[in-house]
Amino acid sequence: MLEENFKVRFHEMAPDRSVPVWVLQNYFQQAAAMDAENLSYGIEELFSNGVAWALINIKFKIYGEIKGIQNVKIKTWHCFSDKIYSRRDFIIYDETGAEKIKGTSSWVIIDLAKRKIAKTPQSMLSQRIEPIEGMEPAALKPPPFEGKTPVTSAQIKTRLEDIDVNRHVNNVHFTAWAFEGVPETVRQNSSLKEIAVNYKAEATAGENITIKTYETENIFRHILTRDSDGKELSAAYTVWK
Repeated sequence: MLEENFKVRFHEMAPDRSVPVWVLQNYFQQAAAMDAENLSYGIEELFSNGVAWALINIKFKIYGEIKGIQNVKIKTWHCFSDKIYSRRDFIIYDETGAEKIKGTSSWVIIDLAKRKIAKTPQSMLSQRIEPIEGMEPAALKPPPFEGKTPVTSAQIKTRLEDIDVNRHVNNVHFTAWAFEGVPETVRQNSSLKEIAVNYKAEATAGENITIKTYETENIFRHILTRDSDGKELSAAYTVWK
């Protein structure tokens, strides 16, 4: 288990001085990388064996905003692994020590040459710390949207600066892009209470992505597809109240 503080920077705040969830996801992933390194499964060690961590899904349950320049504390731990998947949970606190977000995430190890999922190292299978009580897996299925007309449709073109060390668009960008489809009136008049993102396929620089958003009673389903082949890259849902 690891606890780490992160100082909010000016350019990370939204116009209302709140810290967006994708910024907090970046903090979490940095803390996760540090904890993995402490467990001898860090980025450099995996790279030396031709593999790397890849996020499959993530879920946030949000109890309050974090606003302004302050120290944000992330607590994260590797819960357990099976032969393919690893679960990692996290809690995000504001500078007063109040819990603002609880979350869970699922990870796999990918072979960088084959671009395929590799098996979890045997030594990780015996490690276990209890997950957050009552926190369901990230990949919950939201209300159906088949046959509905999108409430919004937006387009994004991926850039070189979106590419990470795994040679694909970093997952945090998909989280941020999902919000492009949330109507402005909802963002201004409601609070985000929950978000889950599933990562389904890789994207590289220079690709056009369409984001279609569907609504069912203040739950928005966001589908991100690649224009060139229609491949679904990511699916997310956001809950607003």
